[in-house]
Amino acid sequence: MSDSAAFHEVDDAVRQDDMKLWWKRWGGWVVGGAVVAVVAVAGMVGYRQYDSAQRATASAAFTAALAKIGQDNAAARAELNRQAENAPAPYNSLAALTAAQLLDKPEEQVAALETVSAKLPPELSDLAQVIAGFRSADTPKFETVVARLDPLAMPDRPFHASVAELQALAAARKNDLKRARELWTAIVKDPGSPQGVQQRAQAMLTYYGPGEGK
Repeated sequence: MSDSAAFHEVDDAVRQDDMKLWWKRWGGWVVGGAVVAVVAVAGMVGYRQYDSAQRATASAAFTAALAKIGQDNAAARAELNRQAENAPAPYNSLAALTAAQLLDKPEEQVAALETVSAKLPPELSDLAQVIAGFRSADTPKFETVVARLDPLAMPDRPFHASVAELQALAAARKNDLKRARELWTAIVKDPGSPQGVQQRAQAMLTYYGPGEGK
């Protein structure tokens, strides 16, 4: 999917005052970026901690489990759960984080991710909580889950831009557009924000405009 197509869908959803519909359609695309992050963290942490033979064995097993996602999620989840118990670090953590996202219902995924986050190293713990925030977007607990992410919004936390995006969505849903604009503007101006997050924030600012007094 092109970024342009995604932006048009954002506009359509907002015009209909139905951000929930937008997240139903494109939430998987947004959260899909987390899978890339998981793989990237796997390589980074694995490179630091393990020799090539150990990395190759654990990485191959993890990659094979990931390949089953979308084709046989039950089998993928079962394999990942086994790796969560038996694989060397960091692949046990990565397997647990990924398996939690393969549960059937968003509410189950959120609960599993929040439980798993307490057992993970700091970077992956933050990631698990942020993914839980995105997965909760279509549940009644969205605002509660996002409120728990406040500590992760600090500039020194690795996923602070994604937390700000979630906070802006929560503010927009409450019709607090002043707060939402502040958050989107901060994302756009933050050179450390991922490009995709910046683009989505700019799209929302373009639609809503600068606000009163601007």
